[in-house]
Amino acid sequence: MTAPHAARPAAPAQSTLAPEVSALETSLAAVELAIATLGETLAGRDIGAVESASTALHDTMRAAMGQFAQVARGGKMPVALRSRFALANARITAQREALIRASTLVEQNLEILIPRPVAETSVYSASGPSQRGPGRMLAAS
Repeated sequence: MTAPHAARPAAPAQSTLAPEVSALETSLAAVELAIATLGETLAGRDIGAVESASTALHDTMRAAMGQFAQVARGGKMPVALRSRFALANARITAQREALIRASTLVEQNLEILIPRPVAETSVYSASGPSQRGPGRMLAAS
């Protein structure tokens, strides 16, 4: 028995596809690979690898978007490719949200472990008035 693979639509035969759609299939496969690579590097928590993988994903997405627009203008976009592209976009969005949550958590933990000096957060410091919102005037009665 073979190991189960991730569900992926079967690629149509080369002879039935226009060259643009075939190129888009290749680009979309590269985007899917870049998304998986970024996910793995995020789990590994290697900042250099994450930066490299995110740059690679950005570059492959830019290339795929150009091809996607070209094929869409010709009206030859197969539904399976459109669905795969939407799924890839959803995965990128999920990774971005997870990264934002992780960054926020790190910032909160740093704030707890290393609080800002009182002089920076004091209302009477040089930057104090700019850090707080407009005040409320209370009428004396």
